[in-house]
Amino acid sequence: MPRNPSSIVRGRHAARPPSWPRIAALALALAATACGRPTGDFGRAEPSLLHDSWLPFVGDQFAGARGELVSDFNRTDNEQTLRDRAWALVEPPHLHDWFGEMLVEGQRTRVLPEIDQKFNIKAYYELLRRDPFKSSETRWQRLLFDMRTDAQLIGPFWREVRRVKADDAARLHSVDGRKDLTPAELYNATARIEENARLVDWVWRAMRFRLKSYRLCIDRMLIETPTERTMEINVAWDSLQSTIAMAEQDTHDLRFPASAAASPRPSRFAAQPTANEPVLKP
Repeated sequence: MPRNPSSIVRGRHAARPPSWPRIAALALALAATACGRPTGDFGRAEPSLLHDSWLPFVGDQFAGARGELVSDFNRTDNEQTLRDRAWALVEPPHLHDWFGEMLVEGQRTRVLPEIDQKFNIKAYYELLRRDPFKSSETRWQRLLFDMRTDAQLIGPFWREVRRVKADDAARLHSVDGRKDLTPAELYNATARIEENARLVDWVWRAMRFRLKSYRLCIDRMLIETPTERTMEINVAWDSLQSTIAMAEQDTHDLRFPASAAASPRPSRFAAQPTANEPVLKP
C-alpha cells in the first residue's frame, strides 16, 4: 500500500479541463451565491440547505477538478465550529454588497478558487466615505467598532484552531503504522488536514488584508476629516495587529506536508502544545 498520499492525490483528483456542463454548473452556483449566506443574530450564519449542502457539494466537484484535495470524511464538531468562526472573519464589513458576498461565499463553498488576494484594499475606506453618516465622528466610531470586533473574534477562532490541530494530530497518530489502512482512508485523512490548513491560511490572509485596509482608511480619513481620537484609533489598530501576529505565529505549523505520511519522524503538527504558550482572550 502506498504511504505517500501524493500518488493517491494525483490519481484521484488530477486536474481536468472545464467542460460545458461544468461551466453551466458554475454559472448556476454563482447565481445561487449571489443572495449571500443567511445571517442571524450577532453575525452568525443561519442553517441553509442551499449554502450548507448543495453549494459545498458543487464546490467540491470544482475543487477536485482544479487539483485540490477534497476529503469525504465526516467533520468533527471542532472542525465545524472552526468553519463557523472563520466565516465571521473572512466576510469583512466592506463586503456587505451582493457582489462582495458572492465572492466570499463562492470561495467558502469552493465553487471559486482562492480569489481573496484580488480584493480591493481601498474598498473599506470607500464604504465609509459613501455611507450617509451625519457626523464625521460617527464614521470614526464605526472604524473603531470594526477593529475592536475583529480583535474579539480572533481569540475564539484561535482556540478552535488549536482544538482542530489536536484532532489532526490524533488523526495522524491513528494513521501511523496501520497495515490495514486503505488508500482511500489515507487520502481522505490527508485531504481533511489540508482542508483545515487552507481554511486557517485564508483567515490569516483576510486579517492581514483587513489590517492594511484599516490602515489606509485611517491615513486617508485623517486628511479628510481629522479627529481628536487619533491616539485611541492608533492604539486599537496596534492592538489588532499584535493579536493577529501572535495568533498566526502560534498556528503557522498547522499545514501537514504530503511527504510526512512517508516519514517515521513526527511532524511539527503532531507536537503537543507546551504549557508556556500564550493565551489570547476574546
